[in-house]
Amino acid sequence: MHSSLRRLLTPIPDPVLRQIMYRRRFGRWGNFKKPSRFTEFLTQRMLQDRSPEIAWTCDKRAMKEYAAERAPWINVPETLWHGTDLNELDLSTLPDHWVIKPNHRSKAVYMGDRSTTLADLRRVTKGWLRPYDRIAVGEWAYGQARRELIIEPRIGDGAPLRELNIFVFHGRFQILHTDLGRFRNNFAEVFYNRDWEPLDITNGGPRGAVEPRPEKFDEMVRAAETLGAGYDFMRVDLSTIDGEVWFGELTPYPSGGMDLFTPESVDLQLGAWWAGFDTLKEYPEELRGLTEEAPSLP
Repeated sequence: MHSSLRRLLTPIPDPVLRQIMYRRRFGRWGNFKKPSRFTEFLTQRMLQDRSPEIAWTCDKRAMKEYAAERAPWINVPETLWHGTDLNELDLSTLPDHWVIKPNHRSKAVYMGDRSTTLADLRRVTKGWLRPYDRIAVGEWAYGQARRELIIEPRIGDGAPLRELNIFVFHGRFQILHTDLGRFRNNFAEVFYNRDWEPLDITNGGPRGAVEPRPEKFDEMVRAAETLGAGYDFMRVDLSTIDGEVWFGELTPYPSGGMDLFTPESVDLQLGAWWAGFDTLKEYPEELRGLTEEAPSLP
């Protein structure tokens, strides 16, 4: 977000701003007081949830500590270095391949190796320590994360990771999408149910090929449900490479609540799960609204 636009938006109250964004994205007004759709529940969380349980979930180091404690049977990337001053970093102590990223934001990562210099890092990380722009549109927890840089080993020495983004509602894994080729030109995704059956769902990304069920899938399910327990909803991002399961991150605000699911019934079914009901027909009358005739997921 450009700094001038951020300054322009600052005086606008978050509820008004989010309503405008929602209308522009979905072509309808959102009901954030009595939500029934997944995207409405996400927006309600961004506008209202200031709990200690949510506060740390956008801090990458805190996420890793949580995962290592709660799910010790999966791998958690080591933090090789963290700080705000690159002059304190000794590049000679790093492995042959590593990554650097901001601790308090997403969609920023640089892959380093033995040829990387401090000058390179100063160039690519310029601006990374500023407050994350997502804060300006209501994603509060990013503002609670420690603003610093972190360095981790590059898992698989740069080989493509098979990422699984698992949607966990009330401690139960309900749906996932695979993410192959993130940060690359060949990004593609496929949605699956608990039985690894592909679903006819898209949310704006290119549809990938159906792949075999991952090794140690049961361990991934167990980890996702353990890490997502205690929340109405949490997306738990895991990855696999060479048969090993790795923790990625927790995602309390997937796509800022702006994912456009096709068919629309997906948004409604995910909302039903968030509300604590197995199917749309179980919605109480006051929540049912548009969901009454919508089919549930396979």
